[in-house]
Amino acid sequence: METAIRWSPSSTVNEQRFLLVDVSGRSFRHCIVDNYDGKDLNYQTLSTNRNVPAFRAFDWSPHNESILAVGEWSGSATVLKLQDGQSVPFPLPVKSQRPVNAVAFAETGILAVGLERVRNDFSLNVWDVEHRLLANASSVTGPGRSVLEPVRKLASSEGITSIKFFHGQPDTLVAGVKGACIRLYDLREQAGTPVLQFLTTSVHNIGIDPLDENYFASAGAQKDATIQIWDRRFGMLASAASLGSGSSHSALYGPVLEHKNAFETPTPTAQPQIWSLRYCRGQSGFLGALASNGVFKIFETKQAYAPDANGAQGQAGWVSHGQSYMQPQLRTERIHHVDPSPGNPKQGLQESARIVAFDFTNLAGPKGLPSIINVRADKSINIHELKGLGPVFALSSTGRLVGSCVGERNRTKNPKEDDFSLLAGLYHTRATTDPIPMASMGNSGKAEAVLKSPGDLIRSRDPYDEETAPLCSREVHERWFEKSQFDQRQTIEAALATIDLPRRRCMQGYLFDCQKNMGIVTDDPWLEDFWEWIGRPEKAVRISGRSENTDILYAIEAICRSLGLPELNSVESSLPAHRRLCLHICGFGLPDEELESTIRTLVGQGRNTKAAVLALAHEKPKQALVSLKSGSNPAHRELSLALAGFVKGITGDTWNETITDIANSLTDPYARAILALVRNGSWSDVLSETSLPLQYRIGVAVMYLPDPDLTQYISTLTSECIHHGDIEGVPLTGLSEKAVLLLQNYILKYHDLQTAILAISHTSPRYFSSPLVDIWRTEYRSLLNTYRLFIHRVRFDTGATKLSAPPNGGKPALAPPAKQVSLKCNNCDQSLDRNPAHASAAAPPLPPSSTSGSIFADHKSGTVCPKCGKHMPRCVVCMLWLGMPDPHTKGGAHANAQAMERSRELARSGEKGKGGEIGRDLMKESITVCRGCWHMAHAGHAEEWFRGNRECPVPGCECRCMEIDIGAGG
Repeated sequence: METAIRWSPSSTVNEQRFLLVDVSGRSFRHCIVDNYDGKDLNYQTLSTNRNVPAFRAFDWSPHNESILAVGEWSGSATVLKLQDGQSVPFPLPVKSQRPVNAVAFAETGILAVGLERVRNDFSLNVWDVEHRLLANASSVTGPGRSVLEPVRKLASSEGITSIKFFHGQPDTLVAGVKGACIRLYDLREQAGTPVLQFLTTSVHNIGIDPLDENYFASAGAQKDATIQIWDRRFGMLASAASLGSGSSHSALYGPVLEHKNAFETPTPTAQPQIWSLRYCRGQSGFLGALASNGVFKIFETKQAYAPDANGAQGQAGWVSHGQSYMQPQLRTERIHHVDPSPGNPKQGLQESARIVAFDFTNLAGPKGLPSIINVRADKSINIHELKGLGPVFALSSTGRLVGSCVGERNRTKNPKEDDFSLLAGLYHTRATTDPIPMASMGNSGKAEAVLKSPGDLIRSRDPYDEETAPLCSREVHERWFEKSQFDQRQTIEAALATIDLPRRRCMQGYLFDCQKNMGIVTDDPWLEDFWEWIGRPEKAVRISGRSENTDILYAIEAICRSLGLPELNSVESSLPAHRRLCLHICGFGLPDEELESTIRTLVGQGRNTKAAVLALAHEKPKQALVSLKSGSNPAHRELSLALAGFVKGITGDTWNETITDIANSLTDPYARAILALVRNGSWSDVLSETSLPLQYRIGVAVMYLPDPDLTQYISTLTSECIHHGDIEGVPLTGLSEKAVLLLQNYILKYHDLQTAILAISHTSPRYFSSPLVDIWRTEYRSLLNTYRLFIHRVRFDTGATKLSAPPNGGKPALAPPAKQVSLKCNNCDQSLDRNPAHASAAAPPLPPSSTSGSIFADHKSGTVCPKCGKHMPRCVVCMLWLGMPDPHTKGGAHANAQAMERSRELARSGEKGKGGEIGRDLMKESITVCRGCWHMAHAGHAEEWFRGNRECPVPGCECRCMEIDIGAGG
């Protein structure tokens, strides 16, 4: 390695400095950045030192930029001053000369020097540069100088390859022992033995993550491109027996992350040497690695904890596993390929353009990612900004591929026009390779809607279907779904809103209330009719009551009588009561008053043709005429004339041709059904009009088809609906086992698990059980947890449990969820429940005095453990006991009453209480806990403390509690 560069850790936004090292030319240049426009870096030289002996290791003081140290081939170390070029050489007390492999400064000015191995001599010497060498420079360099001894001598008869001090603990250093291990030394220990050690042969180029000093990295020797990351919390305790190179526990104390052949060479013998290994100062987990062949990579790592058999994770990053503990693992989130191998014709890079040195800056790139200053073989210096992720593509749960256009950031442009401003497109992710055509763009630049209403699709044709018949109701639903989802360009907000549809519906209260669900899914007429159908049987049961008679025929007749359903005179049937109830479920066979009310409601909503069809099915032609004439649409007037002619008995070829021409120009399925009836006066023609919603076709069939024809018609429709996943067919299958197959195909086609599980929960597992329904329920609960809608998930659980209970009462088929939260005493590990019967059987017996009944009756109830009588922890701000008197106990209620009376007196007098507030706020007396350090405080005191502080109020605790809470909230 002939060149090196180091970025000053004290650089600011207004002043950035770096050190440029020429190893072969034996010079140091202290430079300052003039400007950087994103491509070219302009800088000036502040000072230069060319009076440097030949060296093979160096380090720049982190606390004093004017001082640096070099390690020579002879074993000596030299301290240099950059400002005036003055050097203070001093010898190392070695018996024989040997090269210096590493030098390192600590934050306190201590200098550590690591040398090659020699027998019966120390290879790791620690010097107090600030207080001893510089202060006694004259005595060191003058005549008759005395030899200064290191303050510590370590690693006897061992070779040291690399050294680094911990920034947060400057008295602790990590050193690589050649061919043996990595050791941690605490310089405060007088014995000189290492505290921890890690058995490995990758002991070179040690680097410590400055933002999480639990992790440090090391690299392999020459022709070994291995990178290992270690966790110092899980090192092997050093002892006289373990200082050897072998140990049976090496597997338990291995690296948390390892990259063998990190630079992916074809053969292991061709692996390059790792020249430099450095961590980023601005973001934790970014590790840069530079190989001797010029390949430069940055490994972005994240923590990944391994759960135990029960999925329980312990505190402070420890994961419980039986009675032992498993260390947290790291995973490689991403590898940034900063520079590929030079000389590769595919990359077009020359040998002179390869990177020979790098360091992380403390500045961020356009996406908040780290920036790197690097030196190339032609001596040019520039800054590389990590680009982050490229265009993002994600496959949604609705079967769409969403992509974003990511543009290169221009420093002169408005940041609002930066990345993720456009959506590349929404494509259908099916077997076909061609996307569905996009919607045309209007003059405003916004996507124009392809579909105005479901009726617009009646006359549309499938491009692969040669038939000219209009689409049936099911096909209209499918095409409406596809066009509303895929056939238009959308902004990011609109696309995310579509993907987020289940979450938004859930937040609006989409659950088990059919009437409320109808109001939520008004944008989908098929779902609206679906929930209306589910609500009719529930309404019938509420009106008629639950019969305990096991005779089905008698029970159906009783329901018909209680609902006041009229007799059926349109067709002879062996089961007239069954038909009357089926008609009611489909919205037909209504009493006269209810029929007139329903028709008025439909006319008021502008649905005149639907009201006319309902009137004709009930043999009320006059009401149908009135409904059509009251419409403002001219087509309604034409329909009323055709219906009037049918009532008068007009027939003939001319009549049929006229009706056919009118039908070909209409898209309304109800209007087409009316024309199908008036053409020949046959209800069979109405059933052949497949564009009519299935519910209406079923109602017409039940009202007018004979029993054999009706059975065949329903059987055929049921099979088709199950096969196509048509949700309109649920009235045919009922919410039964057959409906599970239908809903499964519905989910595969429309990706609507939410509606399926909410509907089937009305009958399963109350009347039948299905493993598929159990899977749906589990997946939907997981989906709500993913959305972090925990309250809504609880409402779903409780609602489904109530629906699973037998009609006449009893134990629900769904077991309530297990208790997920429990409060325990830190002293006795018993539940804080006041009921003594809830004590754990495994807990040790308590003394009689600790379980006396006085604890439950006095004012301490709620502030002490009811099992052992120990107080709760103290507030870290006011140092008083936490907790509030329990108002459900006699003493607690009395204490609360006294406190409230004092608060009212303070409020009347205008004085402030202990917490600074007027009166009493019970919420401010509640307990708050930091999730990082687990210190507790009164809510009011914590709020007051963190108004002006970010760190924990406990002396010596460096937890930044406020930042943890801000991160959780964001």
